[in-house]
Amino acid sequence: MSKGSVLVLGYDKNRTTIINVLEESGCEVGHRNEPMTDLSAYDAVFSFGYRHIIKPDVLATAKRPVINLHIGYLPYNRGTHPNFWSFVDNTPAGVTIHEMDEGIDTGPIIFQRYVNFDLGMNTFATTYDELLRQIEGLFAENLDVLITGKYKSHPQRGAGSTHSARDLPTEHFDWNDDIGETLAILEDRNSERLKRDLNLVDEIENVRSRNNVNWMDLLRIGLTHAPEETKRVLRRINADDGKISDLFKKLGE
Repeated sequence: MSKGSVLVLGYDKNRTTIINVLEESGCEVGHRNEPMTDLSAYDAVFSFGYRHIIKPDVLATAKRPVINLHIGYLPYNRGTHPNFWSFVDNTPAGVTIHEMDEGIDTGPIIFQRYVNFDLGMNTFATTYDELLRQIEGLFAENLDVLITGKYKSHPQRGAGSTHSARDLPTEHFDWNDDIGETLAILEDRNSERLKRDLNLVDEIENVRSRNNVNWMDLLRIGLTHAPEETKRVLRRINADDGKISDLFKKLGE
């Protein structure tokens, strides 16, 4: 007897076991990897490795909340490459099954599991494989309530963190790299970048100091040879400075 019609968005059978698990449980399973505009034909929708953002109006067509599988311990490392960022940012590693909302990996949590890696898992590829195994196991263990929707969820707590694809370093980086060696390279690179940025601040300060002297010289010349016109210009400058201050205050609100 069929347990209903289920749609899996994202990874196919070559990338994940969850489609086979759903089929073996008696579900009629469809798979899509292209953008969707209507989810109303399915009793349940699961997303895993899906590269497209599902817009709120499309989410609203689903019979119940779309469920996403994320290989990160939410609210940490939302978005792309959560495994990589858990090491770089020194945040918890794990897996999360959650409801989807209008944000990126911000929906209520249904199930999650903290993952402490074995010492032999020393590359990003091996730790990713372990996270994949853990989330597929978590999904299978809770399959019935996930299919029927008879689960309890809770909001994510804390600010967490989010990363996009453009944050990932591309120079001298490979998923099979040793994690410790990669972190050491990134720390050295960040240290060099910090030194460069501080040197730039010093240079800006020096240029501004010299430029302030130039401004004062201009003021002396102006007040000496055209005092009234110089004061009118100063009033306009002060007025514009006030507007700029107001804009900065609004940015800080």
